[in-house]
Parts: sequence; C-alpha cells; structure tokens
Amino acid sequence: DIPGPQAVTRHYEQMWHAYGSMWHGIVPWVATHIFHVTGRAATYFPTGSGDTTLQYINNLLYLVAALAGTLIWTVLDRRRTDYRTLHGWLRLLVRYTLAFTLFGYGFAKVFPLQFRPPYFSRLMEPYGEFSPMGALWWFMGASIPYIIFSGAAEVLAGLLLLFRRTTSLGAMVTVAVIGNVVALNFCYDVPVKLYSTNLLLMAVFLLAPDLRRLINVLVLNRPAAAADLPAPVFQRRRMRIGALVFGVLFAGTTLVEHVVGGWHAYRESYINPKHPPLYGLYDVESAGDNWRKVAIDFPGRMTVRLNNDQVQNVAVDYGGGDVMTLNKTETLHWSRPDADHVVLEGAARTIRLRRVDTSKFLLLSRGFHWINESPLNR
Repeated sequence: DIPGPQAVTRHYEQMWHAYGSMWHGIVPWVATHIFHVTGRAATYFPTGSGDTTLQYINNLLYLVAALAGTLIWTVLDRRRTDYRTLHGWLRLLVRYTLAFTLFGYGFAKVFPLQFRPPYFSRLMEPYGEFSPMGALWWFMGASIPYIIFSGAAEVLAGLLLLFRRTTSLGAMVTVAVIGNVVALNFCYDVPVKLYSTNLLLMAVFLLAPDLRRLINVLVLNRPAAAADLPAPVFQRRRMRIGALVFGVLFAGTTLVEHVVGGWHAYRESYINPKHPPLYGLYDVESAGDNWRKVAIDFPGRMTVRLNNDQVQNVAVDYGGGDVMTLNKTETLHWSRPDADHVVLEGAARTIRLRRVDTSKFLLLSRGFHWINESPLNR
C-alpha cells in the first residue's frame, strides 16, 4: 500500500525530531566537556536568539562533520574524476532551500508584518533608551513603503533562484539583499548573525562557478562563454514530466500559501485590527504613583512611564462593561467624559488621562516630499 499524505508527514516529523534530538544530545556534551561551558549557556532554553553559545558550537560541529566527510569520501572514491550529477542535485537543493527562505522573509515584508509602525509605547520612549536592534526595527517600521520594497527584492531573488537559467542572476540579487541583511545584523547586534551568514554563503556557493565569467565581463571587458548549467538528468520522459509537475506544484503551493497567509495576517493587523477599548497614547493629568504617560497597544497590557522615567508594564484584564483590572489586584472603572479624556476610578485613586494625537508626531506625519527647499533633519 502507498502511504497517504498524513502518514508521510508523520514519518517526516518523526525523522526530523530524531535528527534534532541527536544534535541536542551531542552539542551540549561538546559544550560542557570540550569547551568547558557551564550554566545556562550549556543548556537549551526558549530564546529568540539564533546566536547562542550552543548555536555557535552546533555550526562548528556541522563544519567539522562536513570536512571529515569530505576527507573520507575523497580517499574512498579517489578514482572518480567528477560528480556532475551529484553537484546538480546539490545545487538544486541549495537553490530551493534559499528560494523558499527568501519567500518567507520577503512576503513577511511585502505584507508588512515583520516590521510594524512604531507602537504607542515606543513613541513615548526616548531614543537613547532604544537598543541597537530596537533602533533598527523601528527605523524599518517607520516607512511601510521601504519595508515593502525590501521584501519585494527578497521575493524577486527567490523567484530567480527557482530556474536554472536565472540562478546566477538570482544569486547576485541574493548576495546584494542578504549581504545588506548580514551587515545590519552585525552592525545593529541582531541575534541572527549565524543564520543570515549561512544564507549569504549559500548564495556565494551558487554564484561561485560564474565568478570567472563575471570578472571577464564586468572587470576585464572580455567575452564570456555560455554557462555550464548542471542539473539532475532523468532518462525516462515520464520521470522528466513528473519532476516538472512536482516542481511547479511544490513552488506554486508555497507561493500561494505565502500570499494567502500574508494577506490574512495583513488584514487582521492593518484593516480589521482588534484593539483594546482604551487603545491609544495618553498624557496623565492626575494620578497616584507618579504616572506621566500611558500607552495602551494590546488587549492584555499597558505601558506606564513614571515621572522619574522608569517604565512599568502593567497587565490589564478587561471585564464586562467599563471594568478593568490591573495586575489582577486593582479594579478600576473607566469612562470617557469627552472625546479627549479617559477617567479611571477605583477605591484608592482616580486617574485622569488626556489622549495624545499621535498623527501629529513628526515621525508619522512628515511623509514624502518630491521637493524640499531645505532639509528637515532633527
């Protein structure tokens, strides 16, 4: 019997889990016994960083395993003169892996989801308190057209990599696009340095066979011969047709999923967003605890900046009607005496808030100008 799609998916997940478990056993052992790493750095823990100690050791072990495999293979198969077919399969794997990765990052920008316009809590934060990564993230988010442009460049690179004849052009576009990403990650301390560098090296690998031709054309002004385009060869016509159909369906399904998923996420985030009842940025006119500003971006959280410039993140639970609970301890009733004010009343205090018109922030209101008689740089 031929296994169904669910069975194939289940077996694939089991194999991937077993592969991951193997490395999760090897890497901490190497970290502890060879590099003498101790404490939290020697364990796996939830993190948004891709540049942890174990990730660096993992990449080193990949390199060691590759070099060892290359040496052993070279000795055992030293009489073979070339690996043209195997090289074609390897390039195909690298091309599609890199292309689909670019689609993931690219469509997350074409539909501006990876970077967002600055939240209210960021608008009330002094620039000097931003981390380098935070400065980069909100610099990108301040211009949705630039986010879309950078995403379109990544999608273009991915599309070019899908076809053998445009692989070199796609690799050049990828080197330019991902090279910029790598520079930003290193210069703004974004913890995706290892991963982005590996993507850049994949693009360099695809471009390497054309380096001499590119130097002849771009530097030496010499003619260049046609490129050699190695590819997996199927002897049977049925296999060639099947491979073509599979490739079209595989790539097409991936693109459709990214477009449909991106559009739904964009609609939920920008067109029909779910905001809390008191969504907005407020100046505090009167309150206890030295509150100065309040930002309400998300349903379950409120950011409060105190008079001494300290920041408090307050958990908010909205009950029925006009009831809200702060940090699961203080119950307040909120009301709007007019369009510009919100009043929070509780047993121990009354807080009066005045809405800030964020559309007047220069960062959000400046916009685009074809003509500038003088620069506005402040």
